[in-house]
Amino acid sequence: MSDFHLVNPQGWECDLQSVYSAYMGYFQLHSVPWYDRTWGQFFETFEQFLGFSWPVITVTDTWTGHAHIVTRMTSIGAFLKMIKTRFGETLPHVDNILIIKPFETSQRHLRNVNDWPTYKKLHSTLPAVALASFKARVRSGDSKAIRELWAKRDKTFLAIDFEWSERNDRSCLEWGYAALRCGHLEAVGAWPPIPDTNYRKGHYIISEYVDKVFNKISPTVPWQVQLFGESQVIPKTKLPRIIQSVLSSLVSPDSETIANNLVLVGHGIKAVLQRLEEMKIKLPHNVLTVDISLFEHAMFTSGERGPMHDPKTGKFRSSGSTLSLGGLLHSLGVEPSCAMHNSGNDAFMTLVAFQKMVHPE
Repeated sequence: MSDFHLVNPQGWECDLQSVYSAYMGYFQLHSVPWYDRTWGQFFETFEQFLGFSWPVITVTDTWTGHAHIVTRMTSIGAFLKMIKTRFGETLPHVDNILIIKPFETSQRHLRNVNDWPTYKKLHSTLPAVALASFKARVRSGDSKAIRELWAKRDKTFLAIDFEWSERNDRSCLEWGYAALRCGHLEAVGAWPPIPDTNYRKGHYIISEYVDKVFNKISPTVPWQVQLFGESQVIPKTKLPRIIQSVLSSLVSPDSETIANNLVLVGHGIKAVLQRLEEMKIKLPHNVLTVDISLFEHAMFTSGERGPMHDPKTGKFRSSGSTLSLGGLLHSLGVEPSCAMHNSGNDAFMTLVAFQKMVHPE
């Protein structure tokens, strides 16, 4: 399997094992004595069927998210042509092959499978293929994937938010988080979650900048943390250690095949991840990320949210637009009882908005 080329996944849509299964079903349905035919050797077992040497790639199905080893319809045609050329008999195309619509759009590695060990080795990579696809779907805001994630009731959703100085974007003024441990709540029968009582919350103000550095475009309000009780004032050197400890208390081990227990949630999550990287905060590679602005946008463009008006202009909302955190909350019928542009409040309301979108009841 080490000698391969890159191919576009378009047209690679036939699950390879289902091709064999479809022909065995056809033979059974039409009472074809394949075992008496000269070409029957290719159908004695799936391993014998692989002896044709099938070009394949691995992809996931757009709808189910399941990973598959797939070949092309033209390769099936080449197999049927070989049967006719070598044995003088014509086999028809069958119509009950499992057809996959690949989620992947980037080029995939092409392999040629001609025996069972090679197929088995490639098949062992499917869980990692499925996880990579699922991560991409969740990251892009795919509403079906995100709702599936919520429905399992076993993940921990962590919303985090920073407030940075407008004059020096290297200076962090505040950091806040809100965590929802679904597995714990499900175990004790506390479902659905109640934000005020079931969210774990934290808010940290950087002592070097508090009451000294003020933002003008989006004024921060570090002391107005109605949802958190008392904030903690810390030196800036302690912040990375505190963030790492919060993450460490919620993550599960890294894995190439299983999604992490932790799911990061944010409004503009890409910028948050960049900041964490700059602070050398370590995250397992299997952590999923949900950007609620992309999630809401996907829901809107798919028609799930119906026609919407821009509250500022009164005109219909354009298909390419995304909502601010405040605008998103307003569209969900949630009016914050706290001051925004406070990292603690923003993290809390981000998680509230996320829960409202996946669990509107």
